[in-house]
Amino acid sequence: MSGVTFIRSLLDYGAAVFLPLIMLIIALIVRVKPGRAISAALTLGVAFTGMSLVISFMTGAISPAGQALVQNTGLNLTAIDVGWTPVAAIAWAWPYAALMFPLQIGINIVMLALGWTQVLNVDMWNVWHKAFIGAMIMILTNSPVIAVVICSLWIVMELKNGDLIKNQVQALTHVPGVTIPHCNMLDIMWMVPVNNLLERIPFLKKIKTSPQELREKLGFFAENHVLGFILGVILGVASGYNAKQTLTLAIQAAASLTLFPMVAQLFMQALAPVSEAAGEFMKKRFPGRDFYIGLDWPILAGQPTLWTAAILNIPIILLCAILIPNNITLPFGSILITSFAMAATVLTQGDLIRTWLLMAIATPFAFLSSNWFAPMITQMALQTGAVTLPEGSTQITWLAHNAQFTKVALFKGAELFGGKFWPAAAIIPVFAVVYWYYVREMKKREAAALARIERGE
Repeated sequence: MSGVTFIRSLLDYGAAVFLPLIMLIIALIVRVKPGRAISAALTLGVAFTGMSLVISFMTGAISPAGQALVQNTGLNLTAIDVGWTPVAAIAWAWPYAALMFPLQIGINIVMLALGWTQVLNVDMWNVWHKAFIGAMIMILTNSPVIAVVICSLWIVMELKNGDLIKNQVQALTHVPGVTIPHCNMLDIMWMVPVNNLLERIPFLKKIKTSPQELREKLGFFAENHVLGFILGVILGVASGYNAKQTLTLAIQAAASLTLFPMVAQLFMQALAPVSEAAGEFMKKRFPGRDFYIGLDWPILAGQPTLWTAAILNIPIILLCAILIPNNITLPFGSILITSFAMAATVLTQGDLIRTWLLMAIATPFAFLSSNWFAPMITQMALQTGAVTLPEGSTQITWLAHNAQFTKVALFKGAELFGGKFWPAAAIIPVFAVVYWYYVREMKKREAAALARIERGE
């Protein structure tokens, strides 16, 4: 069995098994006592499993209501949004998918050794995102070399992005020594200038809606279980549910928003001893340098702002499906578009109003990019046979595919190699300016987040 095949076989056990195993190895390398290392690894597995259960419970309750809300409009759209799971299956069917494991590991090691990043990314579970990008680039350019080059660039961007948000992630989650190099976080890039504008609007500037501030202003009504119940009732009524269905949905939403923060505490319990020992281990060998463990996004799932904003955005999704000219995407598998919610929650540090506004502004672009990707995703599905087209649809797509602005920019840039000069010539300079502005602004936000951490806020 090759090394890549071995890693792939481990990934088949899921993130709740694979990541604790990696964390156990890291803990032992950085000299955490075996008993404590095993306990931390098991707790991490419990945290991922618990969070996965709560997320599945919540999406299982909310998604049918959102889908009913869409179907009540009588929309007849030809490209069904299948969500991330079928797209991952398509990505793994790409002939070069297995190369993404050594590519990500190798680039990470080189960047760490040269001091180009502080992030050790252990989130091998989401390597499939790179395979998806490579597969789409192959369709655009028919060149595996260009596909691998673009995937390499993407890996570098994820690691550098992990560097740019590490303090903000800690200030939000209170989990030390970790960051999130997940591609979802690249959506923050375009959100920064929009958020800066929102912060300058006098009316919005005065309104602070972090969970703590909401509790101070609204009291009983801002408690997670009460807020979840209210949102469940509103969504149930809007979806045409009867009284029993509405109240059941309301209790399920209340339970989810109550359980998320409880389960999130397990991540801190699991990661604190390992991140502390890893920091001391690396500082002895690389004086003056700090290191952060890169993890999957569920360490954010305990943030009530994330889920509240995602639920409040469902009506915006419905309006976009109806009103966007020539739209073909039927929202279904990713009705919550949590990818936007994750990025916005980190950027706004849990401010509900600005998180929701950023999601609302982003949603039309999600439809436009979903429409653009539909032929490519459908072509990959038909070529590989990994996914069968749902009955009644002629295409499949993915409404909430992560880092949409960045993907479209890179993909349009890759069209340069296919002989299409003008799209690339237009979008590459725009992307370069946005990225420059993003890095500059995020350094300021990182300094502010570090100050809050040092004050114990």
